[in-house]
Amino acid sequence: MTQAAVRTTDLVKVYGRGPAAVRALDGVSMTVPTGRFTAIMGASGSGKSTLMHLMAGLDTATSGSVLLGGTELTRCSDAELTAVRRDRVGFVFQAFNLLPQLTAEQ
Repeated sequence: MTQAAVRTTDLVKVYGRGPAAVRALDGVSMTVPTGRFTAIMGASGSGKSTLMHLMAGLDTATSGSVLLGGTELTRCSDAELTAVRRDRVGFVFQAFNLLPQLTAEQ
């Protein structure tokens, strides 16, 4: 079996409460194998960004688990999540965070 870079199990994320609650993710289980390129695709509003934020430790799940390498992110403190993001996760942001005066190589 291939080692997982990230594995989610029954991942749920709910924003808000009561009748205004929005269930952005509802029991998502998936594995991203180590050393593979993986595309997360779907319609606008389908939960892609929410899923990626949870897998990177940028947001916390309502329930379920996120295993990043050997670290269970849903059990980490804020300080531990900061260390994981700093030391083990790379981010490529959309155009609004890029510097227009630099080339891709720079």
